[in-house]
This record gives sequence, structure tokens and C-alpha cells, in this order.
Amino acid sequence: MNIFKPLLTVSAVLAIPLFLPIDAAAQSETTQIDTAKVYTLDEVIISASRIEENPSMVGRNVTVISREDIEKSLAFNIADLLAEQESIHMIGNNQTPGSLQQGFIRNSNSRHSVIMVDGVRISDPSTVNNSADLSELSLAGVERIEIVRGSHSTLYGSSAIGGVINIITKKKGAEGFNLDFTTDQSLFNRQSWSTRNNMMVNMTSPGGFYADAGFSHQYSNGMDATIDTVNAPNSYNPQDRDEFRKLDLIGKVGYKTDKSDIFISYRNENQSNEVDQGAFNDDDNAKVDFYRDLFSYGASYSFNNKLEVGYEGAYSDLGRDFVNDSSRINAAGDFDGTYVETNAEGTLWENALTTTLRTDHLKSILGVESSVQTMSSRNYVFSRSPFGVFEQVTDLDSLNLKESINSAFIHSEINGGVIGRSMEPFSLVLGTRYSHHNKFGGHLTYEVNPKLRLSNSSLVYAALTTGYNAPSLYQLNSPEQGFGAFTNRGNPNLEPEKSVSYELGWKQEFGDFMNLNISLFRTVVSDVIEYVYLWEGNSAINNLTANEYLGDTYLNISRQEINGFEMGLDIRPASNLEFSGNLSLTDATLFFSPEDINQSYTGGNHVQIFESGAFVNESQEIDGLTRRPQVSSTLKVTYRPLTKLRVMATTQFIGSRDDVFYSAGLGPFGAQDRGRVAGYNITDLTVGYRLTKNLSLTAKVSNLFDTDYIEINGFQTRGRGVMVRAKVDFGSF
Repeated sequence: MNIFKPLLTVSAVLAIPLFLPIDAAAQSETTQIDTAKVYTLDEVIISASRIEENPSMVGRNVTVISREDIEKSLAFNIADLLAEQESIHMIGNNQTPGSLQQGFIRNSNSRHSVIMVDGVRISDPSTVNNSADLSELSLAGVERIEIVRGSHSTLYGSSAIGGVINIITKKKGAEGFNLDFTTDQSLFNRQSWSTRNNMMVNMTSPGGFYADAGFSHQYSNGMDATIDTVNAPNSYNPQDRDEFRKLDLIGKVGYKTDKSDIFISYRNENQSNEVDQGAFNDDDNAKVDFYRDLFSYGASYSFNNKLEVGYEGAYSDLGRDFVNDSSRINAAGDFDGTYVETNAEGTLWENALTTTLRTDHLKSILGVESSVQTMSSRNYVFSRSPFGVFEQVTDLDSLNLKESINSAFIHSEINGGVIGRSMEPFSLVLGTRYSHHNKFGGHLTYEVNPKLRLSNSSLVYAALTTGYNAPSLYQLNSPEQGFGAFTNRGNPNLEPEKSVSYELGWKQEFGDFMNLNISLFRTVVSDVIEYVYLWEGNSAINNLTANEYLGDTYLNISRQEINGFEMGLDIRPASNLEFSGNLSLTDATLFFSPEDINQSYTGGNHVQIFESGAFVNESQEIDGLTRRPQVSSTLKVTYRPLTKLRVMATTQFIGSRDDVFYSAGLGPFGAQDRGRVAGYNITDLTVGYRLTKNLSLTAKVSNLFDTDYIEINGFQTRGRGVMVRAKVDFGSF
């Protein structure tokens, strides 16, 4: 595929506004512009360096999604907002509400991204790969979202290979009592509906004390998660409607002045959703219940404009219960006689102590961190058939699974002015982190990030960074074994996945008329952890039988190479008109080699990669990474015909990509095979009107042209939908 053909097409579309007449008033009316890329002098990003700085002067590709952007978008969830940004591909956000939502930043694996709330990591140690599910996070109380692309393990440790997403919640409001209430009503797929209500209350005193409280409730029903493939006449084919319920409770109290910032917050998330067995495989009574209790706390004190100390931490307790009762299999009322129940729990406790130093030519942050994770799970399987009864219990509770990582880091920006005035446009960012893991020991990461300010509106930069991702507790420790297994599923010999990233970038502001950012990057991830089957090594691969199966496990066995180009562009030809868009191009290759197999652990037996079905008996290259497109782009047009009226059209293109499906022909047991999924283009139209100072109405038609498309093989996506929002916002009173 020629990935540069879409580049020419999208670039031509984005260039159209360059030939439109420029309204001179646009030079002085930037306050009327709606965009995440127009930076006012007082706007800052924290996540890029853990020190406040202007996004346009950061030597990395960053995005700030403000509260205004969130409200104008009428986004259904956080994943919807992220999906519109360059080099972020989301899955799950266009499916049944409650579906697993995960993202690929710069096409790195989903577990290679750090998701944070107020600077504290959100992950799920009870899962196989310890990655976060964004469906658990509502937009209630969110002030802004910061995105930093590229490796950031120097600042944030494990998993920060593809990038970092920091969801920042509200703190102080206007002095007095503030309240806003939002209700959303949605219809989609002609038979499905959803309702969501959010309320936030804030009290802020003149002395700096504030308190926030709120809730978010969502209920959805009417949509079947899987694609129906039963079409034979008179076949038994019950269609279920997968229900989703979610309730979040939020509270925060704090004290904030020019010198001090102290807070403690609590977030309770509860959700329940009906699920199906898998791709193309319906189920009428499978359900997952999930909860998380998140306690966050922090304090910082600024002695003067040069020295600041801070402490932050969080404790997260979570659980997931999955129940799949017997399913009806025919019209006569017979059941399949199976029952499965899984109960998983996890905890995550993080603490960090930092010192920030600022001088005329130096900005530096030093810190020490600790992270402790635990997990436990119990799985029960019952099956009754003509051959008898089968029962199995797998319990990890007695293993006391625990991971601890202790780290120390330093991250400094040195301005060339320390040498002389003529060198002030040049800065060099240097950083390093040492992490000690209780299983695999020490690991060192570093960052070298020079940048040159060509003018007050132009910046070029380069970056060389390393990163790592620790194996999950499950991958390291699971004692599960299949029949005839040679080893446990968990592999205590796993090493961390390691990355090296290179980046070149350019940021340019053309007055108030246009902003442009361009990045080129390359990321190489080695020792990638893969789920594999083991087979009898003394038999030829083509002659293997099911009796020669030796179990399944995890191995550091593959290498990923990802090359990419990303561009973001905002054009404002008039004070009431804006065009914004982005383009992402990637080319990725997956490498396997027999030399990378730990032969002492596998016993010299055959290794089969589950995700591709390939046997690693010779060096192989696979083009592309599953569920990740080579090409994606977004184009948004915002027009204000009246001061109180806003019209916004957004179109998003996702290119074709590989997905997996189960193929019985790959080995005696079968494995995952690859198939191409077609690309798609979806368009949304949003209209907002402010009726009064305190009341606004917004309507959105999503998937305007009712495009039929697939996000993940075997699962449905939402068709055309209509959402109406009413927001009542009472300012200080």
C-alpha cells in the first residue's frame, strides 16, 4: 500500500483554507476561537516535564484538550476525544457502551502507554497485561487532558513507551458556590439508546479553600455487542441486548494559594455490562461487574519562584467479577450445561516526592518514587455433558502476588544562555531514571532532547529516549497449566520490554492565522512479550498432533520497529471560522527469530506464536501490527454564524489494518490468523446554542451518513446516532 497517496489527499484538503480571504479581525479576536491548539500566554502543560511550561515551547509533540473543547465536542467518553488526536488510534469507543476501550499511541502496544488521573497512574494489575480500560473513566469533573507523545520512561517509569495521557480534574472554581448539571440523551442503531447525567458542585472560599463533589450516571441498552452470523432458515438465534450501567462518585477538598497546593480526593467507579463470548459469538447471560476506589492526595509548597517541593500519591483498590451462566441452545429449552465465574482483585499504591529548581538558565526536577501492586484471582469452571461432570478451580490468592518498583530520577532543561546571550535560543533537556523491580532488578532509562527556538513563533527539536515496560504480575506468576503442560503459564524469567525512540519535530505559529506542528519518529521495542504455545520438539512441525501439546506460556521473543510521520494544523481565516486537522502515517514491522527463544526455559521445544499462528523455527518478518492502521486523519471545521451559535463538522478517516480471527488450521489446536479489515470514514455534525448565561443546548448527529464499518472483527459498531445535551451552569452565587 502506498501510504503517501492519502497524505497528498488530506494535505490538499487541509490546504484549502490557505486560499480563503483573511479577516483582519482574526488578529485580535483569538478569544472567540475554539481549538485545543491555540495557546494563550497563561496556558501551560505539566505532563511533558512535570514542570509548568507553554506547550508551544515544549520540545515534544504535545496536545492540551481544554474543558471548553470537551464540552463543545459532545464526546461520548474520553476515548472519543483521544481518537480525534494525531497518532492515537482507539478501539472500543465506537462499539457497545462498556466495551473494552484501549488506545495505541504511535502504534505502540496498548500496554505501552501510561494513563494518569491528576498525575497518578491508572492501571489494572488484575488483568493479564496490566493495561487500563478507558471505559471506566467518565468525563465528569475533568478540567483538561494532556497528551505527550513518545517515550517518557525517564519521567514516568514503566509503560511510557508510546506516550502519556494525563487526565486532570477540577480544583478551585470562582469564589462562592458553583454548580453545573448536564444531561445527555442518545439514540443510535435505530433500536439502542443511552442516557447520562452529570452534576458537579464546587465551593471556593476567598482564602483558598475549595471542595468539589459530583456524580456521573449512565445507562445504555438495546445494542448487541457481536455481529450476527446465524442466517440458516429455522435456526435458533436469540438476539440479546447488552445492557450497560455506570455510576461514578467524585469528591475533592483542597487548599490552594500562590505558594501552597494541598488536596485529597476520592473517586468511586462502579459499572456493570452484559458481554458476549467473543467475536461472532453471542451470549445471553454473561456479565462483568467492575469497581474501583481511588484515593489521591498531594501537597506542594513554593518557597519562592526558584524552589518548590511536592508530594503526591494514590491508593487504588479494584475488582472485577465475571459470571457466565448456562445458555439456552435451542427452542426446546435445552441449556449447554456450563457455568464460569471469575473473581479478580488488584491494588496499586504509588507515592512520589519531588523537588523543583528554577534559575535563569536551568529548570530541573528531582524525584523518588515507589509503586506497589498486588493481584489475586479465582476462576471456577463447571460443565455437564453426556460424558460426565467437569469441575475446575484455579486460585491465585495463596500466592500473595506482589510487585514493587522503587525509582529515582532527574530531568533538567539547560538553556544556552548559561554560555552566552547569543545561545539563549538553544536549550538541552537531559534526564535519567533508575528503577529497581523486585523481580528482575535494576533498569536505567535516559533522555536527550535538544531544541532550538528559531523565533518567538518557531521551534525545532530532536529527541533520543529510552523506555521500558515491566511484565505483569499474571505474566510472571500465573501457575495455571493445561493438560500435558511442560511449564506454568507464568514465566518468572521474563525481562522488561525495552525501547529506543528517535524524534525530529517542528512547531510553527503564523500569527493568529495558523499553527503547524510536524514530527518524524522511529521506535524500536525489543524483548516484546508474546503469548505462545509449546509443542513436542522431537516431532516435525507438520506432523504434530494434539497429544504433543506442552502447554502455553509467555516469552520475550519479538521485536517491533515503528516509523512514523504526524502533522497537526489549525487555520483561522476569520474570527468565526476555523479549520483544524491532523494526519498520522506509520509503517511497522514485527520480527521473530529462533535465536531469541530462551531454550533452557522452553526445553528446546517448538514455539508457536498465538496471535499469528506462526512457528518460530526460522527468522520471520510480519508487516503491520494488528488493529493499528497505517493511515489515519481527522478534519474539523468550526463556524460561528452568531455569537451564541456554533456549528462543527468532524470527519475521521481510519485506514485498513490487520485484525485477528481464530483459524482451526493453524496447528493441531488452531490459533489466531490475520485478515484485512477495510478502512472507513465517519462524519459527525454538532450544533450548539447558548440560550441564556446559564443554559446551553447542544445536538450531535454521529456517523452522519450511517457508514457500515468494522472496528474489531466480530463486533458491532454504532450506526447513525443522535445525542442531545442540556447543560445548566450556575456560576458563583
